[in-house]
Amino acid sequence: MEYDTCYCVHCHGVRGDAMYYERGIPSKVYALPIGWVRFPLKVRNAYPQYHVAYHGTKSENLKDILLTHRLLIPGDTTPSGKIVNERKFHIPACNQFGFNTKQIFVSPSILYAGNPTYATPKKWYDCISRWVYNASVAIQVWIRPFSYKVGRHTLAGAYGIDPFFSDDTLEWSTTNRWDVIPYGLLVKIS
Repeated sequence: MEYDTCYCVHCHGVRGDAMYYERGIPSKVYALPIGWVRFPLKVRNAYPQYHVAYHGTKSENLKDILLTHRLLIPGDTTPSGKIVNERKFHIPACNQFGFNTKQIFVSPSILYAGNPTYATPKKWYDCISRWVYNASVAIQVWIRPFSYKVGRHTLAGAYGIDPFFSDDTLEWSTTNRWDVIPYGLLVKIS
C-alpha cells in the first residue's frame, strides 16, 4: 500500500534514515523499527506534540486492539468479552517493589518492545516453501507528554537491550488509555 513502510536493513539504508529521531514537545528520542514493516492505522488527527513509542503484544490481541483502537489495561473487558490479564512476567519483576502492573507499558525502543517476551512470536508454516516462520507484532503509538512515568526495564537479567537508551528509561507506563494513540501495526517475520 501507499503508506506501508518497510524498515528492513536494505530499505532503511536506501532511504538514508537515521536509527533514532526526536519528536514531541518537549522532544524525546525514539528508535526507528529496524527489521519491521509498518502498516498505518487510521487515526483522526496527527499529534505532532506527542512522543513515539512501541508496545509489543501477542498476535491474538490484535483484533481487540484494532476494534477498540486502544491499548487496554489489565482488568478491561475486550469487545469479544474477554478480560485482559496481566502478563505473568510483570508480576514478579514489579510487584516486589509495590509497582502497579495494571497499566499500559510502552517503550521508545523497538528492541525492548519487540523482545519475544512482549512481542511473542507466533509460528507459521508456509506450505509452498515448507519453511516455518516466526511472526511478531507490535503497535506504534503516540503518547501524550507528561502522561506517563519513565522507568527501568522489567525484563529479568536483561541489560543493555538498546545501546542508545539507558536501562532506567526503557519502560514508560500510564494508567490513562486515552493518552496512548495507536497509529501503526508493526510486523516482523523471521
